[in-house]
Amino acid sequence: MFKSKITTNQVNYLNIALMIISAASALMWPFETFLFVYAFLGPLHYLTEISWLHDKKYFTSGKYDAIFLYVVGIIVTAVNFDLLPGLPQNTVPFITYLAFVAALLFVLFKKTSSRFIGIFIAIIVSNFFIHTKAFEAIFSVFLPTLIHVFLFTALFILVGALRGRSFSGILSLVIFAIVSIGLLYYHPSHSNYHVQDYVRSSYGYLKDNGSFTDGFIGLNHYIFTAFNLHDFGQPAAPFHDYVNNINDYIYHNPLALSIMSFIAFSYMYHYLNWFSKTSIIQWHNIPKWRFIGVIVLWVASLALYAYNYSVGLKWLFLLSFTHVLVEFPLNHVTFINIGKEIGGIASGKPKASKQGKAAPSKIATK
Repeated sequence: MFKSKITTNQVNYLNIALMIISAASALMWPFETFLFVYAFLGPLHYLTEISWLHDKKYFTSGKYDAIFLYVVGIIVTAVNFDLLPGLPQNTVPFITYLAFVAALLFVLFKKTSSRFIGIFIAIIVSNFFIHTKAFEAIFSVFLPTLIHVFLFTALFILVGALRGRSFSGILSLVIFAIVSIGLLYYHPSHSNYHVQDYVRSSYGYLKDNGSFTDGFIGLNHYIFTAFNLHDFGQPAAPFHDYVNNINDYIYHNPLALSIMSFIAFSYMYHYLNWFSKTSIIQWHNIPKWRFIGVIVLWVASLALYAYNYSVGLKWLFLLSFTHVLVEFPLNHVTFINIGKEIGGIASGKPKASKQGKAAPSKIATK
């Protein structure tokens, strides 16, 4: 007979293998890897995690707290695709910031008065930096993308390593750090790598009018400009040549391809990490009707994305951004638990469970 659950050590070693596989795929086919996992694994991850968070009451103290986060997801999607014209330019980063703060208040306070006071203070504080580039970069670009799939994934690995205090848990954290740093600092020539036209059209490119097509290339461009890796200079005549230079740089330059490899690795491992911990998280233990509904929605998402790329992209963006928002309370709980675990280690407190067992814990894991 086979064990119904694999041990935590086995999950950790499995995840080390998944890190290496993800890094290898991202290094060899950076754009293709990202597009495949985002379209194929992405919606299944979003749907199953939303279902799991629902059963966990979204880790908030109020019964209807998640409704606010869902509404924010719908508004951001509408604004992002110009379905709500006339709103201020900083609408998306501002309401995303409010959602992030509100999620913390949902975790810490049950009283409505305390929450309103917290939101009021957050709004007052935002006036000091709402018009800065850093505020826009964090809350409109990096929080729903790289901070979510990379930083928060690293924090989940960290809290697991601190809780289990096992060699495999610490090793998985070390390997994750080495692979991530390696992808950012290793810039191979990729002399035999060529991005096909259909991949470019799916991922996105800068158009002759100076705007980006629907897709993801804006993230790459933002990384270079935000971290002063490349300012791409000022548009010069002929403008068509300037646009071509930017597109060629992002799709061919070794540094640009390394950045893309890091992005692809972060997304691919983020998804695989979720599915690898099924025996621990137990996200599949849901009513049969809901499980069937998740599979049907997943297949429908794939079909819509394949049939109409523009509409499918909007739907996947809604799923993706909404799952980021409803995970905010869990992210805050994870920060809190990391502090508790470090405090427990410093005070000599024994670990929460027996080493190697995949038993559920009161500590939020993902």
